[in-house]
Amino acid sequence: MIKATKRKVAGAPTPMAGLALGIASLGWCWENVADLGGLGQQIGAGIAAVLLLILTVKFIFHPKMLWTDLSHPVVGSVVPTYAMATMVVSKALGQFYPVFSQGLWLFAVALHVAFLALFIYHRAVDFELHHMVPSWFVPPVGIIVADVAFPGGELLPLAQGLLVFGMVAYAVMLPLMIYRLIFSHEIHDNAKPTIAIMAAPASLSLAGYLTVTAVPSPVVIGLLIGIAVLMTFVIYVAFYRLLRLPFSAGYAAFTFPIVISATALFKSAAWMANFGFGDEYVQQVFLLGQIELVIATVIVSYVALRYLAHYRPISRLFHPQLQSQQV
Repeated sequence: MIKATKRKVAGAPTPMAGLALGIASLGWCWENVADLGGLGQQIGAGIAAVLLLILTVKFIFHPKMLWTDLSHPVVGSVVPTYAMATMVVSKALGQFYPVFSQGLWLFAVALHVAFLALFIYHRAVDFELHHMVPSWFVPPVGIIVADVAFPGGELLPLAQGLLVFGMVAYAVMLPLMIYRLIFSHEIHDNAKPTIAIMAAPASLSLAGYLTVTAVPSPVVIGLLIGIAVLMTFVIYVAFYRLLRLPFSAGYAAFTFPIVISATALFKSAAWMANFGFGDEYVQQVFLLGQIELVIATVIVSYVALRYLAHYRPISRLFHPQLQSQQV
């Protein structure tokens, strides 16, 4: 039984944590437009928790595989999505178990910091400019998910510190990443799905900023929302090519960036309403958020189905030869 479990979980791709993050965030995002009473958030977190559990068992049974992933210039940069998804799940649990939720949030933050440190170590040892891909934003900037999922309370200074760190990292890395994409080697096909991650940092920074900042600056919000909408639109256009790439576990990179873009717009609309903007302007931003949410739902559903078809169990039903190969 244990041997069979070890063999099965070994095939679970680490980037699946990114899909878990996208699904959990999508369920939570739907709470902005539908009167779900927290059900959407709970369903999304529940599905994500199952995916994270599979990866947890894999990491426990196969620690060398985790270390190998962490040392890889692409996979190592998406490993922190495991901690980010855990943060979003902890937020959903806060409705029922606030103390446990806060503890899980702290654990996820510590885990993300550990992943970040290991990522920096491996990349410093073997740095090459052409190794840089958009998923490199995940370890330093992805920590801002902790702000979006912040449970509240006396940990506010920690959350604000994480926000500052993430936003400074984004400001430093963005010009370097653009330079690399323009003047260095073309990104390999296997890593091209990570291009979609370019849509995430500005939106995530905006969502985190509006969550933990008592008196947000209109200038900062205006700057971030402009970059966020522009980058999201660019990725929409890029999907014309990205979705034609052969399926890989990297498809998970398509999910969270466009979900957090919609989330940031809903948070912006709420801030605008409280700040005193005209109803017509608030509604325009809210409508844009609804459009992005619909698109995000389609993309996340598509990626989830492709994962299901490729890994289990649809592939075995329609391609019996795969079953004989994996027994």
